[in-house]
Amino acid sequence: MPILFATTSQLLNAHDGDALDQSSESFSKLRQYQKEGVSFLSRSDSALLADEMGLGKTVQAVVALQIVLLGDATRRALIVCPSSLRLNWERELANWAPQLGVRRVVGSREDREAHYLLPFQVLVTSYEQLRIDAFNIANLVHFDVVILDEAQRIKNRHSSTALACAILNRRASWVLTATPVENSPEDLTSILMFVRVGLVQSGLPRSELHKRMQPYFLRRRKKDVLPELPPIIEQEIEIELSFQQRLIYDDLWGARLELSGGGSSLSQTSMFSLITKLKQLCNFDEASGESAKAEILDDIIESLVEIDDKIIVFSQYVETLRWLQARQSRIPTLFFSGELSEVERDQVVEEFERASGPRVLFMSIRAGGVGLNLQSASVVVMFDRWWNPAVEDQAIQRAHRFGRERPLHVIRFLTTDSIEERIAAVIGTKRLTIDEYTDDAINADVQSFTSHELMRLLDIVEPVDTIPR
Repeated sequence: MPILFATTSQLLNAHDGDALDQSSESFSKLRQYQKEGVSFLSRSDSALLADEMGLGKTVQAVVALQIVLLGDATRRALIVCPSSLRLNWERELANWAPQLGVRRVVGSREDREAHYLLPFQVLVTSYEQLRIDAFNIANLVHFDVVILDEAQRIKNRHSSTALACAILNRRASWVLTATPVENSPEDLTSILMFVRVGLVQSGLPRSELHKRMQPYFLRRRKKDVLPELPPIIEQEIEIELSFQQRLIYDDLWGARLELSGGGSSLSQTSMFSLITKLKQLCNFDEASGESAKAEILDDIIESLVEIDDKIIVFSQYVETLRWLQARQSRIPTLFFSGELSEVERDQVVEEFERASGPRVLFMSIRAGGVGLNLQSASVVVMFDRWWNPAVEDQAIQRAHRFGRERPLHVIRFLTTDSIEERIAAVIGTKRLTIDEYTDDAINADVQSFTSHELMRLLDIVEPVDTIPR
């Protein structure tokens, strides 16, 4: 495995006693598997850290970044993440590496370009901003490390976002994502093209892809490294549509071919529109107000009586969530969607975690699927099904994280004899692909820190050639 910048011993002998103290303190708080992740990243100029959600990929990256930047203010790093996670990265950097100079890229295009040119050690930007800025800064700025968080954002290598990331002038590429495969193996191929230029190309057999990526790939699962974490108890509830829902559903389904003007096929736009109507009808009938799912959800909510009972209801449709929230008057409710600002989102999460139950959080699955800690939830309900199992898993794992003291009850609703059964079959096929290309891949041979290096990280022995304190 390539050594990034210098050996770890050289890094730990850096001439900055205060920074070494901070690195020692941060490193000592990590779990063993996280220390291995720090070693993997800090020794690598190409790395894909694909730990399962909730295992602390951000913290591992921050501590590794501190080691790499230790004692050299001229080294620079760029962190690219979804816009909703920029504040989270700033908090984690402040908690785990407070000695690093960190600045979020904000403002007009001219202001942002100034941020890139000024000598901040760590810059935090969003994929949306980078897509605009990359072509202006690619030949002006060199980064020692570029970190892509939630890197499934570049799963389409032909997208403007993937291209913006690819042209960044960098020495090391670190990628963080628990879902390197969301839909097809090409997702993983696109990510690996950023991790190491020339490593892979499209269409490689699975065995060859695994062989090439193995030195740069590390994935751990909760069941392997956190056996003490309470389990997830999963339950699928099959639901029959109400009488009115069934009448409308059958009429819509039976008339589907008429949308093609008498032809034998529908355009993609028409098909997606029809599928959306069918899925929304499975949630509730707007005209009559009937919803078999909502009645089951009411029963579940009625069972919440303890102060630590908190439920998250996920749906892909904001209008469904608003309709469900309006039905609830017995217990306090919260609402979370992409319509909220970053500050508003933080306030909702903080209130849900801090306030006592019983309480319900209605949450958009896309807005709430990444970067949140909701471990106080006791129940998660998937009100409707997303096409992508990785997105569903991301949402569930927001609650199944460090700090849980009891099992997490996950309930999935499935309306029988409907489009949802077909979606469930698609999800099952995609899940097999994810397992084959991600969980079955072989990890890199991680070089653990030596005893001597660990002693220096923990400040057990006097650092060599350090400035007297």
